Amino acid sequence: MSFVYVANFGGMSVSVIDTKVNRLVANIQVQGLPVATIVSPNGQYCYVLSQGVPGNVTVIDTKDHKVIATIQVRSVSSPGQPTSLMAITHDGQWLYVLDNSISGNVTVIDTKDYRVMATVQLNAFPSAIVITPDDQFAYVPNASGTDRIVTVIETKTNQVISQIRNGGPASFLKITPDGRYAYVSNETNNNVSVIDIKVNQVIATVAVGVNALPLEITADGQFVYVVNRDDATISVIDTSTHQVISTVELGDSPFSLKATADGRYLYVVNRGGTVSVIETRTHQVIATVRAGSFSFTLGITADDRYVYVVNRDSAMVSVIETKTNQVISTVGVGLVPTALAITP
Repeated sequence: MSFVYVANFGGMSVSVIDTKVNRLVANIQVQGLPVATIVSPNGQYCYVLSQGVPGNVTVIDTKDHKVIATIQVRSVSSPGQPTSLMAITHDGQWLYVLDNSISGNVTVIDTKDYRVMATVQLNAFPSAIVITPDDQFAYVPNASGTDRIVTVIETKTNQVISQIRNGGPASFLKITPDGRYAYVSNETNNNVSVIDIKVNQVIATVAVGVNALPLEITADGQFVYVVNRDDATISVIDTSTHQVISTVELGDSPFSLKATADGRYLYVVNRGGTVSVIETRTHQVIATVRAGSFSFTLGITADDRYVYVVNRDSAMVSVIETKTNQVISTVGVGLVPTALAITP
């Protein structure tokens, strides 16, 4: 049984959708204004990050949808766009949480007893955090226009081991499934930096479209898809050459994106309330699905059967069946939904 956990920024709550029947089964009150969610690898827990000074992390047991712990962290503010403010190691033991204020740091939480085990000072404006597939390192891009760096934290010691000079203020970062490269989108510079993780150096800079923001990597690591928000396109980068091989025209301002687990399709949420479906074999749009008002972010079930689209202004989640690329259900949630996570 799988559940979708939707963080409602305006409702100070988390809505729970049962994917078997696509209905709301619980509404959980949390402290503060939730801005991010992540599920443990085994699906037993959902972690919800709330904005505030201090902020906090709410731990929800997915078996009964009950709050079992609340952990205080430092300053958290809404990023205004979907991003990765939390990361969890693949064994589920360590949760890394960003303080995304001007004097940002990373809080490390032991999920066994919900204790803060370390605080890593960054002295920058962190915008996302991603852990390498082998759990050895965490990469944190910096959104500041002055300190153009990507910070590397060694997870064994929770110490900063490298600061990589980057091509501009960065909001998003993704690591290839083989752990070889990190791709960093540089918003105002309209390019993507490629970091060789073995040496922690930028080895290529790829020009993309205007206002490069979220990016996604296919499961086979072959392609990187980059959202170019201001020119309504998606740039496709071949990871074997670090070059753009295609530009996909959408006709609507893209906001976030997610690839299916089998790597065959890419779903792109557009600000105008539509979802574009791109076939990764041809890099062509094969369907455009009408969702809701201000579609903000999305998630895909592990079996690739359903896509769940968060619509901020209409306080609802649209359910798209991937077999038909049709909306088969609409689920009302709390006010201003901003993030979601799906159990395996």
